[in-house]
Amino acid sequence: MSNRSSVIFRETASQISATLRNALKNQPGYKHSDVVQLKPGSVQAIVNNIFENTNTTQKSVDQAIQEAIIANPENTLLADATFIGTNLCVQEPLPCDVSTTMCTNTNGRPLCSCREGYISILYSNSSCKACPSGQRAVGDTCQPCAFGYAGFNCNDSALLAVVVISCVLGGVLIILLLALLIYCLRGLKPSLAHWHHPHPRATSNWDPAPPIEMTDGGSAHVKKHQTNGLSGSYDLNPDGMNTFKGKNPSRYSYLVQGHENPYFLPGEGSKN
Repeated sequence: MSNRSSVIFRETASQISATLRNALKNQPGYKHSDVVQLKPGSVQAIVNNIFENTNTTQKSVDQAIQEAIIANPENTLLADATFIGTNLCVQEPLPCDVSTTMCTNTNGRPLCSCREGYISILYSNSSCKACPSGQRAVGDTCQPCAFGYAGFNCNDSALLAVVVISCVLGGVLIILLLALLIYCLRGLKPSLAHWHHPHPRATSNWDPAPPIEMTDGGSAHVKKHQTNGLSGSYDLNPDGMNTFKGKNPSRYSYLVQGHENPYFLPGEGSKN
C-alpha cells in the first residue's frame, strides 16, 4: 500500500476519499479529500481535507467525521474507525517555507508568518523574501541601513569599524603633528631672541698713538690729528703724553732724553 501507483493503493484511496466526502459535504468551503499515505496492517491513512475560503475549524471537522462513524456502523471503512486531527505544520509536504517563514496551526489551518528579516510576498502566502543587501526589514517594508552598516539586514558593521578606526588614527596623527609643531617653535624661541638682541662685539679699528713732533729747544709736543669732527681716539694716558716723567714713558722718549757729552768744553761755542 505504500506504493501510490499500485492498484490496491488507488482503490483504497478512492474509497476513503468518497467516504470522507460524504461526511464533510455539508462543511462550508469543502472541496475534496486527498489520501497522502497508506500503511499496511490495520489500514492507517493520512488524508488532507481541502477547504477553500472557509471558516470551518478543526473542531467542526472532527465532529462531522465522528457523526459519520456513528451513523454508519455497517460501513466497513468507518467501522471501529478512529479519526485524529494532526498538526498541518509538521505534515509532509510542509505548508510553509521553513527557511523564510514560521508555521502556526490555527483551528486546523496552517498560518505562515515571515521570519525576522524577511517581508511577505504579494503573490505567495507560504513563503517570504529577504531585503536587498544594504537594506533591512522594518515591519513589512525594506529600509536603507544606517551609516556604517551593510549586508543582509545590516548585519555587517565592517564599514563602521573602518570609519571609527580612521577617525581615531586621524585624531592621533593631528595631535602628534601639533605636538611636533609646538616642540619646534619652543626650540626656535632662544634663537629668535638672540637674533633681535645681538651681543656687543669688540672692534680692532682703533687709532694708533699720535705722532710726536720735535721742535727746537729740545721740547716735544703731540701732533694733533686733523679730524672731521665725527670720530676720534681715546687717550689712555693723557698725563704721560705731556712730559717725559710719566709713569709709562713713551716709546719715543729715548730720542729726546739728555746724555752727558764728555768732549764738551765750556765756552767752545763763543770761540767759534
